[in-house]
Amino acid sequence: MAKSQYIIQFGGLSIGEHEFEFEVKGAFFEQFKDSEIEQADVSVKLLLIKQNNLLQMEFDIEGTVAVSCDRCLKEFDYPIEAHENLVIKHGDPAESNDEILVLKEGNDEADISQYLYEYITLALPNRRVPCEDLEGDIECDYETLNKLEENRVDEEPNPQWEQLKKIKFSNN
Repeated sequence: MAKSQYIIQFGGLSIGEHEFEFEVKGAFFEQFKDSEIEQADVSVKLLLIKQNNLLQMEFDIEGTVAVSCDRCLKEFDYPIEAHENLVIKHGDPAESNDEILVLKEGNDEADISQYLYEYITLALPNRRVPCEDLEGDIECDYETLNKLEENRVDEEPNPQWEQLKKIKFSNN
């Protein structure tokens, strides 16, 4: 397996600030099982501040990620922007959490791939309707919406649910 371009070698770095830049494209997300992101064009600027006992990393993430509209399924390039911090120190790796990466003593490199994946994924909103503007006007793909409406099946309500609703309301 090829060595990741997202491994930061900090063993030989002097104390102080160091800058790194990364480009994250769609191929990056293939290494993560069940990733919903297939296309992206994201720039990451990383400021690493090396101190005696720990490292501080400040990530500035900016770019676009291809997402599908939740309403009409039309694909859009959704702009993302994020600022995240990560602290790296040595000790017991079991003590790692979302903000602190703990490495074994003597380890002088860190793979930040998983953190980049999480930061980019978390920069996406839960509700993805990029074809809706701030005033609530919608420019969805109406052809797709019409097809979805045509294929929608109106089912009769399940009688079991009706019985459960009666029980629920009789207990109140």
